[in-house]
Amino acid sequence: MGVAGIAAASVGGLTGTATGDSQKSNTTALAAADPASVKQVAANSALDTQLAALSADARDFGDRASRTQERIDLRARQAADKKKREEEAARKEAMRPKFALPVTLHRLSARFGQSGVNWMSVHTGIDFPVFTGTPVMAATDGTVRTQLNSAYGNMVIVTAPDGTETWYCHLSSAKIRSGHVKAGDVIAYSGDSGNSTGPHLHFEVRPNGTAAIDPLPWLRSHGLDPTS
Repeated sequence: MGVAGIAAASVGGLTGTATGDSQKSNTTALAAADPASVKQVAANSALDTQLAALSADARDFGDRASRTQERIDLRARQAADKKKREEEAARKEAMRPKFALPVTLHRLSARFGQSGVNWMSVHTGIDFPVFTGTPVMAATDGTVRTQLNSAYGNMVIVTAPDGTETWYCHLSSAKIRSGHVKAGDVIAYSGDSGNSTGPHLHFEVRPNGTAAIDPLPWLRSHGLDPTS
């Protein structure tokens, strides 16, 4: 009976062990993931990664597109501003007087063609009786040069684009000695240098730098009258 009890116990132990192993195997089998499920999870993960990358690329593209548009808008604004400035400059240039009286005084002390002891022959210009230091202005647009003459004293000569020379004589000093000027620019200051009996501005007009003509008709033809 003792042997039988031992045998029974052994059989019982074997049976219990087999049963436990079977349950463990079943549990492991149940816990193992389905291969199809694993593939689906991996595919979803890869898709998520691709979508994230695409989203990042889209944001980057959007940023670049936005910056590009900003540069285009900036260039467009700059071009528009430049055009506006050019149009305004052209408008002002068109409205700017192209001729001016050499001084603001509307009175003459001597006219063209007069004879007298102060001139070698006849007077070759018109005289404005102004004080020393009175601003003298360019009568036309043109280029400036200066010279010193025993009769005319300190001189400024402006050559207009059409070749007409205007002479400004008996000056105390020149403000502009060379370069381009516009009508109305102050180019010198009056005086009594040279063969002069007192402070005044002697003004001459010489077409193409030739013989002097009467400045009065020339000035009046450009809408200017120094006597009124």
